[in-house]
Amino acid sequence: MRIKLLNSELIRVLNNVGKVISTRPAEPILENVLLRVDDKITFISTNLEQGIECTTIGEINLDDGVREAVLPFSITRDIISSLNMKDVVELEISSKKGIIRQNDANYSLNCFSSDSFAILPKVEEKLKFSIEIDTLKDLIDKTSFAASKKDESRKEFKGIYFDLREGILNFVATDSTALVTNKRTLALPDMDFIIPSKALDILSKLDIGSDKMVDIISDGNSIQFQFSNLNFVSLLINGKFPDYEAVIPQDVTYTAEVEKDNLLKILKRVNIIASKTTERLNLMFSGGFLQVKSISSDIGEGEERIKYNGNVEMSLQFYAEKLISGVEHTPGDIVVFGINGPLHPVLINGKGDDSYIFVVMPQKPLNES
Repeated sequence: MRIKLLNSELIRVLNNVGKVISTRPAEPILENVLLRVDDKITFISTNLEQGIECTTIGEINLDDGVREAVLPFSITRDIISSLNMKDVVELEISSKKGIIRQNDANYSLNCFSSDSFAILPKVEEKLKFSIEIDTLKDLIDKTSFAASKKDESRKEFKGIYFDLREGILNFVATDSTALVTNKRTLALPDMDFIIPSKALDILSKLDIGSDKMVDIISDGNSIQFQFSNLNFVSLLINGKFPDYEAVIPQDVTYTAEVEKDNLLKILKRVNIIASKTTERLNLMFSGGFLQVKSISSDIGEGEERIKYNGNVEMSLQFYAEKLISGVEHTPGDIVVFGINGPLHPVLINGKGDDSYIFVVMPQKPLNES
């Protein structure tokens, strides 16, 4: 086979499929990418949990009968990306060799048989709906940080819960130290499933061109995100998501309203100290001022304060990264802290806005046993 296409388009496709290729795959063949050609040009990659099929168009010649081959991904991408993006590149592929040409550049690479390459699973269309891409990306951006990034005995903590009931979607993530629920109104039937946060992180980074909507298809075991020229498939997490509604405080004894932008700047600055040591921030609400502090015997200390309105008189300690992310994504200009005690879950949301709820567990001070 021989194909010709604009180099910038080829690298866009390769960058997309490369997002699921692992540097330490379960099988060596999965370090590579499958090229399949019929009336269009398709590149396919998988890590056995997620897979991408990305299609493009170009000049195609199938005179030799070869229609698919497996190319070494990393070196192919590196060569392609070093060539002129505005010029056409040619790939001449046999069952054993792949030749990359552009003007005077000529590279020959070994290819592999497609027989042992894992194909993407076929997702049966038991459920199908469409959602705006911008809405989905916003949900992912504001929620996925709360999912666990560590090895977990409870795999549900490594996923994001898609819980749609009576036209209200709750997009939920938790790692037991923090919980986010992001609410949207969607005119769709009731449904629920757990999507791996890794899959949604990949999805949010894909270059899908000018598409405005994505079709979502599921059979209960896998989920497929279908665009005009790209299909992204992932296994779902089989399990029962924690009862997140039971974690959200329904009533709070103390509240504090703080101006969001200035608070966020203070948290990030004081975290310069915290990130080098305990990774914790101490928040002391007292006399109408919130003091944010971090102390390190090796480095020094950072301390700033900001006014608040409310009835809280209490000191709390939090993991800095989670607190900053939760405050950053809270809508509106005023952040409201709802507090019941120094070791009770703290409710954080925007003033007068319950569409985004962040619940974070204070940590026991390190100097206490």
